[in-house]
Amino acid sequence: MQSSHDHARIEAELVRIARLAGDAIMAVYAREDLGVQTKGDGSPLTQADLAANRVILRELQLAFPWPVLSEETPIEYPQRQHWTTFWLVDPLDGTKDFLDRNGEFTVNIALIEQGRATHGVIYAPAIDELYYGAVGVGAWCTVRGNSTALPQPWGGRALAQSRHHDVPQAGDFAALNGNPPAVAIGSALKFGRLVAGQVDIYPRFTGSSEWDTAAGDALLQACGCQLRALPGLVPMRYNTESLRNPHFIAAAPHVQLDQLSYPT
Repeated sequence: MQSSHDHARIEAELVRIARLAGDAIMAVYAREDLGVQTKGDGSPLTQADLAANRVILRELQLAFPWPVLSEETPIEYPQRQHWTTFWLVDPLDGTKDFLDRNGEFTVNIALIEQGRATHGVIYAPAIDELYYGAVGVGAWCTVRGNSTALPQPWGGRALAQSRHHDVPQAGDFAALNGNPPAVAIGSALKFGRLVAGQVDIYPRFTGSSEWDTAAGDALLQACGCQLRALPGLVPMRYNTESLRNPHFIAAAPHVQLDQLSYPT
């Protein structure tokens, strides 16, 4: 059976599969009609989500023995509750960014082992940014063909904020902590830009799902950064019954999370 300690093969396959999914997304992105539907929760779904999902499921199942849980192919909890190793996938994170055509949407693929994210890739095909990290192994990114080891140095206390999910608590958090400069970033790119040294803190005070954060969690851990659930500042857990995340904060190593003030 394939070992999750075969880091080189996992890295090569995840990068390859993420790029294939990115190609599928960009084929739809080039069209005038993006094929938008509305899911049961009111969120948008495009033909690009579905095309990328088909590619990722096919390629992961061909390359590895572990099951796949994707946003677009949900599996009921009784069937997955005893999974110890599996893939957690968001085939197109940032669908609203996709519809806005701002380029800041990503493919997110993570390997989950014993409830923790251990390997992750985040790929933004429209702007050719790819981030990869494996816990205990290391991390790197390639941006428009230029590869760089991660993490990169941080400069202070810049704050990542969402383009589409801003809530009053985000402003309250900024005010409570000295109103640091804020940078609007779409999708899971916020995790990539954090380990690249462009921002230092990313708080999230609105709803998200496990596939939104798992790849970023692995990347952050590989870079010595922090992703903690609020309240309590405890590590994130994956494969819960609801698949919904608590509010959370991600930060560079120099940020003392217990010294920050949080809105109530």
